[in-house]
Amino acid sequence: MSITGNLQTMELSEVLQWLGHTTKTGVLVLGNGMVEKRIMFLRGEVVMTASTDPKEYLGHFLVSHGLIDEPTLAEAMTMQAENSMLLGKILVTMGAIQEPELDRMLRLKLEESVYQVFTWPEGDFRFIDEELDESSIIPLNLNVNALTLEGARRADDWKRLRAHIPSKDCVAVSTAPLKAGEGDSLAQQVLDLVDDDRTVEEIALHAHSSEFQVCRALADQIETGSLKLVRPRIVSTQSAPAPAEAVELDSAGLLAKAEALLTDDQFEQAVGHFRAALHLDPHNEKIRARVANVEQQIEERLQAEGLQPRSVPRLLRSMEELAALDISPHEGFILSRVNGTYDIQTILKISPMPPINALLVFRHLRTAGHIGLGDSKNEA
Repeated sequence: MSITGNLQTMELSEVLQWLGHTTKTGVLVLGNGMVEKRIMFLRGEVVMTASTDPKEYLGHFLVSHGLIDEPTLAEAMTMQAENSMLLGKILVTMGAIQEPELDRMLRLKLEESVYQVFTWPEGDFRFIDEELDESSIIPLNLNVNALTLEGARRADDWKRLRAHIPSKDCVAVSTAPLKAGEGDSLAQQVLDLVDDDRTVEEIALHAHSSEFQVCRALADQIETGSLKLVRPRIVSTQSAPAPAEAVELDSAGLLAKAEALLTDDQFEQAVGHFRAALHLDPHNEKIRARVANVEQQIEERLQAEGLQPRSVPRLLRSMEELAALDISPHEGFILSRVNGTYDIQTILKISPMPPINALLVFRHLRTAGHIGLGDSKNEA
C-alpha cells in the first residue's frame, strides 16, 4: 500500500509516528523541489536514508566535520570508481578514518538527514510499502519517537536562526575572535571560513555543510557579539536559475518551456524548468525519466564542447581580478579549486553541487573568459 500527501497538511512528525506505530516496512520519499530524500523503514524503525543533495553524501559529510579533507575525498572516490567498494570501507582501508568513528558518523548522518526535513517550509511525501533487502542495510535502527522530538526542536531552532540570519546572501563579518565550543569541529570549520566577505551560502559550500549547520554556528557567535551580519549581497544567479514562471505554469507548461530552452541551448534555465515540473508532479515517472535523460544529453554536449573529465582547467585571470567581478557562490567555489593540478572530474568529486550544475558552472566560467582548459591528463 502506498500513501501520498503534503507536509503542510500532514506534518512530518505525524507521518513518522504513523509509520513507527504501525511498524511499517518500506520507503518514505520526500521532496521539496530541490532535494529528494528516501527514508527506509524496517518494522517501524528508520534504518537508512538517501538524498539527492551531494552535501549529504558520506564523503562530503565527513569533510564538513573535519574528519577528512578534499584531496582524501577525491582519492577515495577515484578508488571507488575503479573497484565499486563502499566509500566508508575505502576510507577505513586507506587509514583516513577508524571504523568506530565511521560507524558513529554514519549514524549521525542518518539522523541529520531526517532532521533537515523538519526545517523545510513545504514538501510532498509518499510512502511505498515494500520489502527491503536486509542484507544490504547497515544496522543503524533509529527510534521514531526520538527522531520526532529532536526534529521538532530543530524546527523551533530554525525559526530562531532565521531571526538572526534572514538570508543566505548575508555576509558574515567578525567583530572579535571566533571560537567554537570545545570539540565542535563542524562549527569551527564554519567559523574558520568567515573572512568578512563570504556570504552564508558561500561558507556552506566551502564547508560542505548544510545551511542549517552554518547558520547555527554563526548565530551562536552573533548572540555573543563576536559576529554581525551585513545586508545581503546581490550575487549572480547564472549557476542556479529559478524559473519565475513556476508559480504560474502547470507541469505541462513548464515542460514545454523547458524543451524550448533546451532547443535554444539555454541549459541552466532548461534544467531549472525541468526540475520545477518534476516538483509539481513528483510521482510522474515520465517526467523523472525525461529529466535524467536531459541531464545526460547536456553532459554529453558539454563534453563535446571540450569539458572533458580529464581536462585540467587553469585560471586566465588573477584572483584579484576575479574578486572584483560579479560571480556567484557556486562559481567562486569552482574557481577556488582550479589549481593547475586538479582535472574537471576531480573538482566534480569534491564539489558539494550536483555534477550537472558544476559542469554548467565550468561552461559559464569558460565562456566568460575566466578559465581555460589545458591538456587532458593521461588515463593511466
